[in-house]
Amino acid sequence: MKNIIYFDIDGTLWDVSRNFKVSDKTRKSIAKLQAKGDLTIINTGRSLASIPQEILDLNFDGIIAGCGTYVEVHGTVVHNELLDEDLIGLIVDIFSRERTDLLLEGPEHIYTMDAVFNPIISRNAFDLFDVHHRRKSLNERPVQINKISYLINDPQSDQAIIDSLQHKLDFIVYPSEIREGLPLGSSKGTGMRALEQWLQQEKDIIIDTTYAFGDSMNDIEMLAHANVGIAMGNSDPCITRFTNFETRDVMDEGIEHALLHFQLI
Repeated sequence: MKNIIYFDIDGTLWDVSRNFKVSDKTRKSIAKLQAKGDLTIINTGRSLASIPQEILDLNFDGIIAGCGTYVEVHGTVVHNELLDEDLIGLIVDIFSRERTDLLLEGPEHIYTMDAVFNPIISRNAFDLFDVHHRRKSLNERPVQINKISYLINDPQSDQAIIDSLQHKLDFIVYPSEIREGLPLGSSKGTGMRALEQWLQQEKDIIIDTTYAFGDSMNDIEMLAHANVGIAMGNSDPCITRFTNFETRDVMDEGIEHALLHFQLI
C-alpha cells in the first residue's frame, strides 16, 4: 500500500510573488517521502510547458498539469486532453474581438497570437507564467493546447469573453486579474482520479491515504478529492472549508510542518 501526496506549486512549494523559492527543508521532506515508498505528485494549474525546471528537478513521481488536463506517471502519459481546432479558432476570434492578450498552454509550448493588444499586460503575463523559453506563435502548426490563461484587460471585455465561451470552457475567476479557461469538466480533481485509476489498473498499486497541499481557488477540487486536504498558512480563505488541516505559511516551512504533523516523515 502506498500513500500519495499531491503538491500544488505556486503558493505551496514556492511563492514567486514573494521571491521565495523551494526551501532545503521542503526538498529534503519530498526526498524522505520517496525514500519510504510514498508517491509524490505535482498537481498544478500550470501547463507542463510552464513548470519551472527547478520544480521538475525535484523528480516527482508524477505530474498533473493544466488543472487536470495532462497527467503523467514516471514519464508515461496517462491523460492528455486537448482543445480541438474549431474551439481554438473560436477562442482566438473572441479574444481578438475583445482586444485581450492570450496564452494558450500545452504540454510542450505556450502559444500566443501574433497581435499584441497591450504590451504591458502581455509582458506581465509572460513574466507571471514564466513562458519566455517555451513560447511559440499560434501560426506554427500543429499545436497542442490543454487550456488558456490571460490577465484581464478591462472588466467589460473579461465578462464578454466569459459570456461568449462559458458553454465551451470552465473559467476560474480569481480575485486578482488572473483568469484560466479549461475544457468543460476538467479540474485538479479529475486529474487525480485519472492518475489513481491508472495506478490501480495498470500497476496494481493499492492506495492507502491521499494527501493534498494547496493554497488557491483552483486547488478546491484537489483538496476535496484527497482523503486529507491541507491548506497552506498563506491560503485564500475560501479554500479552508475544503481542508482538514491548516499548516504554516510556505515561507515558514509549511510543507515540512504538515508532513511531521501527520507522521509522514
